[in-house]
Amino acid sequence: MAPTMTRPPAIDTRGHDPLITVFGAEGATYSCPDLQSVDAHLARLCDRLRFATPRFPALIALFRSEIDRLLDRRRWLELDAMVVDTL
Repeated sequence: MAPTMTRPPAIDTRGHDPLITVFGAEGATYSCPDLQSVDAHLARLCDRLRFATPRFPALIALFRSEIDRLLDRRRWLELDAMVVDTL
């Protein structure tokens, strides 16, 4: 009997460092090595969201999902910084 476990599909990083890159929808990548870079990406997406509202509902959903991904990365970087500060 063949094993039922399969390997998950590999993420195509296309040369991006997966430790500092947030992979968004539709092939978007965001280089986020620190909080400042994450904040810059968030500011740009918030501007794009403001210009898309209310005429382009599909873009609004896309930008919000990208913002959620970047906020996850930001929270991780904050937690990482807290651990380093306590050592």
